[in-house]
Amino acid sequence: EELVLCDVPGLIEGAAEGVGLGHAFLRHVERCHVIVHLVDGTKEDPLGDFNMLNRELVRYGNGKLADMAQVVVVNKIDKWNEEGYDIAADKKAKLEAQLKQAMKHTRLMYMSAMNGDGVDDLMSRMAMFVRKVKETKQKVAEANEN
Repeated sequence: EELVLCDVPGLIEGAAEGVGLGHAFLRHVERCHVIVHLVDGTKEDPLGDFNMLNRELVRYGNGKLADMAQVVVVNKIDKWNEEGYDIAADKKAKLEAQLKQAMKHTRLMYMSAMNGDGVDDLMSRMAMFVRKVKETKQKVAEANEN
């Protein structure tokens, strides 16, 4: 099964108003079925980065991007383990609680792109999730035709 991904690197604050390549990036996102937020688990404020991206989605166009299905993936978890298990577990628990409160859904995953941990699970879940979103959109379109 084919899964097409659109990478939108460097989306910055103010993108909804055209700062940087904001409008060009956000136009690509409009064509997607699911948004994957790849959160850098080593950043000082990963929750702040997540919230900034969501604010830009709300502010762009008619705000429909904010209603798009989302999956949040915390990357670089291999770096947590370098600090020791207790620190890694504490960071994960704290970030997970913060993200789940901000997300208002449970589609939260963890991975390490560096060593591949969690990548296969992410791709499988994305394929399933995209399939469900497409089916739902098709049902809505059919209902609107009737």
